Amino acid sequence: MTQPVPYETVTRNNTQVKGKRNGKLVKGMVLGAVVGGAIAMLDKTTRKNVTSRTSDMKDSTMDLVSKVKEDPSGVVNEVQDRIKTASGVLKEAINDAQNLYEKVNDDVIDQVNQIKDDSTEMIATTKEAAEELKDIGGKVKEAGEEVTGESSSTPTQQTSSVSTEDQHIHPTNRTSSIPGQVGS
Repeated sequence: MTQPVPYETVTRNNTQVKGKRNGKLVKGMVLGAVVGGAIAMLDKTTRKNVTSRTSDMKDSTMDLVSKVKEDPSGVVNEVQDRIKTASGVLKEAINDAQNLYEKVNDDVIDQVNQIKDDSTEMIATTKEAAEELKDIGGKVKEAGEEVTGESSSTPTQQTSSVSTEDQHIHPTNRTSSIPGQVGS
């Protein structure tokens, strides 16, 4: 009788290997960021920008700390008011987006479906007209043959077959490579 190998051992070994790989990746990313930052600091304007932004950040942080020390509940209320205002604006934006979505769904998609239906009807009507035109052409040809004295043994076959000349006159009898287009 064989004993099954616990699944955890395999998982534990894979996790250890992945952990070592992830550790190397993170170390490489940190080292790359440090080297990139050091190279960027070689530029004089970059150093000035970093210095001024760091100073501005320090000043605003110190102002916030002093406000919190003076009136902690006032700062909390101010932050809560800002969050409520931002929440209200966000709700309005969500409502506007939802209204726009509904408008697009109702108006545009209905119009697209109507156009699709209309074009399908036009294609069907065009095909019917082409068939009728072909029949008329066959009858005119048959009448011409009667007048000239050329009669065929099977006039029905001539009216149903399409000659190469008829195809140039009535291109709607041919299929097109473009969907929805009749003729070529």
